[in-house]
Amino acid sequence: MKKFGLLSIVIAFFLLTGTINAQNTCISDASYTADASAVLDVYSTSLGMLVPRLSSAPSTPANGLLYYSTSSNSFFYNAGTSGTPSWTELSYGSLWSRSGTDTYLSNTGDNAVIGTNTNPLAYKFYVHQAGPGVISNSRVDGQLEIWDFTGVGNLMLADINDNGGANGIMQLYSGGNAGIRLLANGNSYLNGGWIGIGVPMAFAPSTNVHLFDNFGNIMPQFLIDQPGAGNASVGYAIPGRNYAVGLVQDLQQGTDNNYKICDGPMLTPPLNYLDLSTMMEIHNENAQPGIIDFNHQSRARAWQGQNPNAPLGLGQVIPFNIWTPVDFDNISYDEHGEFTLATPPPYSGGGGPAAAFFTATEEGYYQVNSRCDFRLIDPDQGGEITNPYQYGYVSIAIIKTDNTGVTFMYAQGNKLQGADNNTMGEFTDLPNNIAPNVSDVVYLKQGEQIEIWVYQNLWGMGLPLWIGPNLEAPANIHRTPSQVYVSIHKSS
Repeated sequence: MKKFGLLSIVIAFFLLTGTINAQNTCISDASYTADASAVLDVYSTSLGMLVPRLSSAPSTPANGLLYYSTSSNSFFYNAGTSGTPSWTELSYGSLWSRSGTDTYLSNTGDNAVIGTNTNPLAYKFYVHQAGPGVISNSRVDGQLEIWDFTGVGNLMLADINDNGGANGIMQLYSGGNAGIRLLANGNSYLNGGWIGIGVPMAFAPSTNVHLFDNFGNIMPQFLIDQPGAGNASVGYAIPGRNYAVGLVQDLQQGTDNNYKICDGPMLTPPLNYLDLSTMMEIHNENAQPGIIDFNHQSRARAWQGQNPNAPLGLGQVIPFNIWTPVDFDNISYDEHGEFTLATPPPYSGGGGPAAAFFTATEEGYYQVNSRCDFRLIDPDQGGEITNPYQYGYVSIAIIKTDNTGVTFMYAQGNKLQGADNNTMGEFTDLPNNIAPNVSDVVYLKQGEQIEIWVYQNLWGMGLPLWIGPNLEAPANIHRTPSQVYVSIHKSS
């Protein structure tokens, strides 16, 4: 290759072009015509072009001046003016590398920045946006932070961090407070507003969690899946109270699952009727599916037993021709302590007041059932009555006392004939027709009472209630005790 001095090149340039403003110029080591759009076209298929190599920038550079810095091994050009230079570095050489479509910042000690910032950089990646006198940015250094510095104060918008123990946390902020917090291992919170799942974007959720089924299928919108042994339930909490609703595995009946509503934070074991927290249960019973049990709807059951103070060991003696309260003195169950027993005897006299009564602790409708058996036995002589004085009857009633203290007959049961209407001779009575019963629904407010009263006008000396075994019945039929009882069930 031939070498030319600078003066020779300049002389040759003017000799070849004639006038510099009229033509474009080509410098080439081969036959080549300069491109019409370039005033100077340097062409080669095997050689490159060297620009001036300087150890420091020129003091008064022209705008657009280019040089190669031997100090940083990179190109610089002046983006300012000769009076106010502004050098821009074009290349960082080996700092950037490429593999396929991926570009890397190879120097691990450097940080990547998008935008401008004069503050010291402490994170591997920065995105800066100039604001009115301040800067908003996001940064990443083993974590991601997105900040807003454009308003009053510095507010974080979002971050992804290490929450400790190699567990990740993602947070979205509003006004500097985390409204959404998702933890890989820990407690997560969604406090940024109402949540819509499947809700079209054009509509706002109408509740805290709004599930929208836009497919019209019959699948449940909310599924609780318990793959192992245990109970699948939902809890409801109000101030001072917790409730649990769901399916409890029935360990007593094998694989059956019972639906329960419990007044407590946990589901109680199935078929536990003594558990006071069970409010409702749907379960299998005697191989019959779908039995609904409103626990604590059945309230109380009382009955009258043999009392040593009763004449001749009989039951309560009901006076002639006057309504008389029944003194129940035994309890089968009393779930809420609402039944007051008539203890100790003696029994109540005709016309009351009642010694045994039920007092409601909850407002609602109560189903009341009662039955009383009379015996045709003279309480003074002890003999069987075969010729009542007159034809008459026995009856039973539900008596209610409201919260104003007013006592009245709410419902009257059977009015059963106890003797023949015409012939009054011996053995003409009707002894098998003197067990009246009553059944009705009574609306009670808290504190109101229910009593059971009976009536007889068959025997002037009074008739006793039949509370012992029926020894007069054939032995091969029934000798079970007759029932003098009252049962009360809350229906709503």
